Amino acid sequence: MAEELTFNVKDISACTRYGFSARKIWIFFKTLILSWVIWDFFVYLGYFAAGCDLAARWSQSRLLPLPGALFWMDTVPVILLAVGVVLIIYVMMRGSLMVSRMTFQQIRGDDFFSVSDAAAFAKGHAVPLITIPLMLALILFLIYGAGALTGLISRVPAVGSVAVSLLSIPLWGVMLLGVLTLLALILSLELLPAVVACTGGDSFESIFEVFSTLTSQSWRLCLYWLLSILIIVLGGAVFLLISSVAVSFLSLSVSAGAGNSGLVTALASGPQLLAPEALPFFSGLLGQQGDVQVWSGLAGILAGISGTAIFLIIISYLLSSYSSAWTLIYVVLKYRKDGEDLMERADLEEQREFDRIYGNSGQDSEDR
Repeated sequence: MAEELTFNVKDISACTRYGFSARKIWIFFKTLILSWVIWDFFVYLGYFAAGCDLAARWSQSRLLPLPGALFWMDTVPVILLAVGVVLIIYVMMRGSLMVSRMTFQQIRGDDFFSVSDAAAFAKGHAVPLITIPLMLALILFLIYGAGALTGLISRVPAVGSVAVSLLSIPLWGVMLLGVLTLLALILSLELLPAVVACTGGDSFESIFEVFSTLTSQSWRLCLYWLLSILIIVLGGAVFLLISSVAVSFLSLSVSAGAGNSGLVTALASGPQLLAPEALPFFSGLLGQQGDVQVWSGLAGILAGISGTAIFLIIISYLLSSYSSAWTLIYVVLKYRKDGEDLMERADLEEQREFDRIYGNSGQDSEDR
């Protein structure tokens, strides 16, 4: 059954409920793993290009290296890092697109929209996730280039500074456009997956929706986003509390048979084991302590990986709720600014597609 929305701020409070889905959490769990792999590959490749001792770096960083001083002394590592960050942003946006599409279908009443369905949708509608940020970044580059060109003109003897003075007001207007473009670029990384998921639109429609939402609903956009952050933090705290109870129960049950709580300690210290440089003071989300000697060696490593997986699942729930929140925000803002119910639009589009495919054959059957 389709959800009954009020198309106001009350709808945003449902983001944690929509985010609490095993399928959506699984999507972001895989997304985080892939992003982690990309980060490791490009950072270690950057250190290799900088001539760093990879064995020493591995012993210090393990599975989550951070760019150090040597990393920034060469252009090639910085370029490799930038490429990796761009790929991670795309991977995260694609994961958000899948979750947003599942949330939109869930609002329409389709609770059986699967991960494979979401992946197929993302495969066919991922182009705006690439073209729009690239286009906005290119516009920013051109605006910056216009300012740099103006600086060169000002160096012309006698007339240069006068010409720049005369152009100062038009250039100020161009810089205002640059600020708007920068805000649209930042917003597109968050809102664009929800726009594409709800409309299935092309790049032109998607960029129009990003700018129109930013300019016509800016205060609601800010209010809804802040409210969603508050709700997600509260929901995450509840989920963390439940996870704490589950781990405590695991500690009691394992200790009853093993006589120690080493497994739980190994689970809790997993992130620090795999990423000692990034998380040097990590003592476990839940603060469990115990004898870890029984769980040393391979057993301790496997338990640490399992604990890290639990850590990523908690983060995946927060990201799932965040993507669901942006879906709700866009659905509400679209109705507020255009008076359009996106669920009704999707129903009409599906009906038209059904009539296009089966309408003629059905009419022929009636004629016979």
